[in-house]
Amino acid sequence: MTQEAPLSVKTLFESPEGDAEINQNYRTVILRILKKILPSDFFEQKETEEETREHQREIFKQVIPLITCSEVHKFPESISFFALSKYRSNSFKFFFEMISRWLRPGKRLNVVLVYASDFILKEIGDDIYTICEVMISVENHVEFEEIQRHFPVIAAEITLGMHSEFYAQRILEVKGLAADDKTSLVQGFIAFLVKRFPQTFDRDIFTEMQQILVTCRDEFKANRQPRHLSRIISVQYLFRKALKEAIRKNAQRRHLYLKIFPAYVQTKNGRKRVLSVLVGLNFVREHESFGEEHLLRAINHYIPTAQPIQHSYHVHKTDNICISNMEFEKRDGSPFTLAEMRKLRLDLPTNLKNRIEHKLHPVFMPRNEEEIMRNMLSLTNQIKYLRDIPQVIISFDEQTYSHLFFTITLARVLKDNSIRISEMFKISGSTVDYLHDRTKIMGYLRKKYPKEATVFRLKIPKENFLRTDHTIDLYKARQRVVGELFKVIGEVRDYNGGMISKEQELLAEIKKSLSNEKDYDEWLLENFFYSLAPLVIRALLDPKAFRTLFVMLLEGIKEYRQDGVYLKFHMESFHCFVIVIAEDMQVKDLLNHAIQELQIPTTELAYAYTKANGNACLGYICCARNFEQKAKFQRTIEDTLSHICYKSTELLR
Repeated sequence: MTQEAPLSVKTLFESPEGDAEINQNYRTVILRILKKILPSDFFEQKETEEETREHQREIFKQVIPLITCSEVHKFPESISFFALSKYRSNSFKFFFEMISRWLRPGKRLNVVLVYASDFILKEIGDDIYTICEVMISVENHVEFEEIQRHFPVIAAEITLGMHSEFYAQRILEVKGLAADDKTSLVQGFIAFLVKRFPQTFDRDIFTEMQQILVTCRDEFKANRQPRHLSRIISVQYLFRKALKEAIRKNAQRRHLYLKIFPAYVQTKNGRKRVLSVLVGLNFVREHESFGEEHLLRAINHYIPTAQPIQHSYHVHKTDNICISNMEFEKRDGSPFTLAEMRKLRLDLPTNLKNRIEHKLHPVFMPRNEEEIMRNMLSLTNQIKYLRDIPQVIISFDEQTYSHLFFTITLARVLKDNSIRISEMFKISGSTVDYLHDRTKIMGYLRKKYPKEATVFRLKIPKENFLRTDHTIDLYKARQRVVGELFKVIGEVRDYNGGMISKEQELLAEIKKSLSNEKDYDEWLLENFFYSLAPLVIRALLDPKAFRTLFVMLLEGIKEYRQDGVYLKFHMESFHCFVIVIAEDMQVKDLLNHAIQELQIPTTELAYAYTKANGNACLGYICCARNFEQKAKFQRTIEDTLSHICYKSTELLR
């Protein structure tokens, strides 16, 4: 009979002051389990002590981690499952979860005995091992067969998880976790970040974690893996930390951080691949807002088929910092391409800055009755002949939460077949609301045909005229009013819209000439165009000249790196173009004051100004006939900016 090699077990919870009998009982239990699950030759005594221990070490090396169960060949009342592995934190919890919840998917098994202990085998070495036993009660033969069938698969997964915490977490993520377990894993991830990167993540990241886990909907947390939730928490923490530092350095500047990454969301039909978008920004003025609608419209600007995942939007605002998270999918279910994600990372930050809404107080301004009467008289005086078309003056009246109101003063000649203006709107089926004010006869033609003046209001929804930053485009709204008047009444003369029409024609021509430019921001173009001064230039400027200036602006925005002042000249036969971009808003006033002293005629100098990415952007077009005047204009700009360290100056001649 082979002699059994003695083996000494020491549990980690033993202490010299403890009860020796109890400690021995625990050691006996561990030895009993080891004899059940280890190969029979593990305990064989070899010729020498050294050979015996080397033999045991070799067996341990080969079998650990060991996952097995009690040998049963027929339906029993209970089955024991065992795990033996090197020590790893929380390995027993993973083993217990896998056996009790996933050995029979969809049902938690009845656990009747649980045992786990960390121990050392003195003769083999100083390594710490963990041994576990979970005994379950089997209810019927069907359950027994299902357990027997599933155990080999579960055992392979447990082996991976007992060996590596990373694999354990990923396995549980895929299988799904209870809310408490998921929170525990998230805390584990965050604690790992704090320990691994102490210079980047401080203990206050746990406050960020708690805030997000408390405010998120339960459905949001249930459908996302712990690693996904941890990534959202860590990115939002880094955004908040970076924004605070950026605001400390420059509180007057708009700062924005963007993170885009693919992720998975659990649905009833399985896992769905989505695009997660996190945005962190600061507010520089009171009454600014940024929310779900702003982010969605920005994404749709580049990917029209993108739609939000229901209940995926989450926002956290503190002081003047806003951090939001939202997930998107495509309507057709196709994945987001690398090119689309690259495009969003490159262009979305600028677009988002332009979409921050500035809430304004409503304006209270009672209508000027004297002005209305003067308009009625002016328009009727314009009608000299029977063939004259109706004359109109269009004035913006007010805005409400959802509508815009325009006051229309219309003068016309009444003929035998003329019908009332209100009836004309009813017959035409106009989509705008007609609100009648008054009608008055203001004189006669040939002492026979009355000249009628009608004052009414038109009410139109304002949602179609909101720009990217949610300001109202009154030019487009007014065009809509003019279009409705042409539709209902026929040809009319826009008495106070001549200049506006010219501006619209010029802007339309500029947009047409920019058709070959890829992805330029129309909002930026309109802001730049409507800032043109003097005002008469908007109707007289050569569209090609403005196109050249705007293209220079687009190039400058891409090239500028927040370093001093960006200055760029471009010379043509009759024009000198200049673009200046600076972080310091005072550059605008300095340049304008210096250029005014040159006394260049207003017909020979155009000026435009806008903001982009929080920087002041100035553009000049000088068409002075005198070459010396152009050279002096250029030197004045260079001299004015000489005390500022500006970026490279590029001369294109």
